[in-house]
Amino acid sequence: MSAAAMLSAFTYVPILARESLGISEILITVMVAGFATSSFLSTFIFGRLGDVYDRRLVIRLGLLLTTISLGLLLLSTSFETLLSVRLLNGFCAGMYPGALTAYAFEADMKMGRFATWGAAGWGFGTLFAGYAAGFNIYYAFLVSSIFLLIGFGSALTLPSAKQVSMKVPVFPVETFKRNASVYLAVLIRHSSAFAIWTLWPLFLYDIGGDPFMIAVVQATNAIAQVVFMVSITDRLESRKLVAIGLVTSAITFTWFPFATNIIEILPSQILLGLAWATMYVGALKFVTENNEERSTASGLLQSILSLSGVIGPVLAAVIFTIWPGYAPIMFFATAMSLLSYGLFWLYNRNHRIELVDGPVIETV
Repeated sequence: MSAAAMLSAFTYVPILARESLGISEILITVMVAGFATSSFLSTFIFGRLGDVYDRRLVIRLGLLLTTISLGLLLLSTSFETLLSVRLLNGFCAGMYPGALTAYAFEADMKMGRFATWGAAGWGFGTLFAGYAAGFNIYYAFLVSSIFLLIGFGSALTLPSAKQVSMKVPVFPVETFKRNASVYLAVLIRHSSAFAIWTLWPLFLYDIGGDPFMIAVVQATNAIAQVVFMVSITDRLESRKLVAIGLVTSAITFTWFPFATNIIEILPSQILLGLAWATMYVGALKFVTENNEERSTASGLLQSILSLSGVIGPVLAAVIFTIWPGYAPIMFFATAMSLLSYGLFWLYNRNHRIELVDGPVIETV
């Protein structure tokens, strides 16, 4: 439910901003970066709190506040109010992912299956929101708020799960160092990818997509993720998954500039589904299998994703200012995905990480 709500809002906020409120592309990048900045701070703070306090409390509080804040999109009619609401959305939405991931792992849920539920939410959520947006763009945000309300209601029924409260440093340096190769790979790839996603709904709109067809594109990606997450991600080792995700990301981003209409972009979404399914689940498996402080490690991963959401819009604004158009941003993402793969391969060629009787050790 939370995934359905957040992707729906992410997809239709830029279209609301440009087409209904007359906000420029550059200011849209500022707004997207603001959302990601507040989310980055929140995931860093609450990922740690999920290891210190009851994870169910963190999950429930995050979902409740996100539901309330997302509903404020219905009242956003200017750049100033929309920016303020998105800052609040980002902070609230960053509260629960780390604790939720750790809760799922400790409830013996495989990470591929866990991520599958999120991808399924992205798929059906954007379809419902896209249909609603065809009547009025604000209806998409009403649908998103309803999804989150359902998610909060389901969180109230979560049973207690095994959890050992632990002391975690305010700045968990050792946790970061232990997972540095994955964090760096995700940061480089996803920052350049987020440069694309910043203006992605506008790109789809400009090649002929109406609100519902844009939803179909997003849903195709999500459905592909579900298929690949269910079929392969729990069968492969985490670092192999990350490597596959980085290489297929480079291929996918190269595809985008050559699409001239909304139909031609659809096949690329299947490959994008493979890329994200393998990279994201690989990273989730890595940080949950190789760390005792799983909420902190998962929270840091979500912080890296949010930080990418800060860097990406800046990259998009700079590239768009120098070379107007979408293609330069997409080719830049291709190059960064290949760089990320190269660095990840070099690091893991000489290192291996094991979890032995609790503590994590690194050998060279």
